[in-house]
Amino acid sequence: MKRLILSFFILVPALIAASVFALPNAAISELENRNLTTKSDISFNVKDGTFQNDIESLLSDQFLLREKLIKAQTGIRYIIGQRDISGAYICKNGRLIQKITDADIDKAALISYADKINLISEKSRVYVMYVPSAETVLENELPKGAPIYDYGALQNELEAHLTNAKIIDLRIALSDIQCYYKTDHHWTALGAYCAYSAFCNAKGESAKPMESFELSTVSSDFQGTLFSKVPIVKTKDEIKLPKVPKLNVAADGAEIDFYDMSALSSKDKYNVFQGGNHGIVEIENLNAKSDKTLLILKDSFANSFVPFIAEDYSKIIMLDERYGFISTQEYADSLNPDEILVLREIIN
Repeated sequence: MKRLILSFFILVPALIAASVFALPNAAISELENRNLTTKSDISFNVKDGTFQNDIESLLSDQFLLREKLIKAQTGIRYIIGQRDISGAYICKNGRLIQKITDADIDKAALISYADKINLISEKSRVYVMYVPSAETVLENELPKGAPIYDYGALQNELEAHLTNAKIIDLRIALSDIQCYYKTDHHWTALGAYCAYSAFCNAKGESAKPMESFELSTVSSDFQGTLFSKVPIVKTKDEIKLPKVPKLNVAADGAEIDFYDMSALSSKDKYNVFQGGNHGIVEIENLNAKSDKTLLILKDSFANSFVPFIAEDYSKIIMLDERYGFISTQEYADSLNPDEILVLREIIN
């Protein structure tokens, strides 16, 4: 009997490991929305430990029935009462909210970036919109006692530090529960519109009414980044697109569609906005209401924000510093835009 049990514990892991090498490997996990380690990714450099790490990643990523086991494990954790799972809170009515605590905030990096913005704003008119994460404005939706970071303290510290730029506090603007997706960390069309309205107010301009953008629903089954962490909720979101004028759009020098409708048939439907993130996106409107140029220093929140300002500028350039290898200050100086908008989630 002991030999039978011993054989079981030796043979089963061996068969599972063998299946990883014998069967075709999946390159992408649709559930987790990320690339997986495959056999072709294995490095054979044993001395520096790369080979061992690659093998460990391969066995983990290509484990037989892996996604079913992830769902089962998540379901069990939910049944026993856990509401903080894989970095997401399971909230009221199936809403998921990203978990971010003070430990996740790199305050030194924020201050360093503020110093860079101060230098840029010596030559240009700069507005700063740090997007609060959903947990800071939808605190009443969170599980009781859920820890969150102090957005207000960060905002106040940055406002005192940004001597030349105008900082825009979005907490009140985004207080409506519909401003954030229920399964994704981004803001919805309503959230992006509310940020647009706050931007207009900061410039002393009037925002156009939301109905003038003629929003159309292009997806009713969107399940975003947070669903990938907690794939057991049945909640789904709608993606709505504002109507935009005819635009010429290029990403890193290649022509693209402003709305990439093919993304709606993929897992990451949020990529419908310009096909996702790029280093530099240039948007030209030949029939704009002004001849102004706007430079946006951004993350992915800006992708769904720009439709609301597309009519207001003859040229909008979006620079995602995470994907670029240029000096932001030198680029801004060479571009000499009429306005600069810093638009990014405060944790980025």
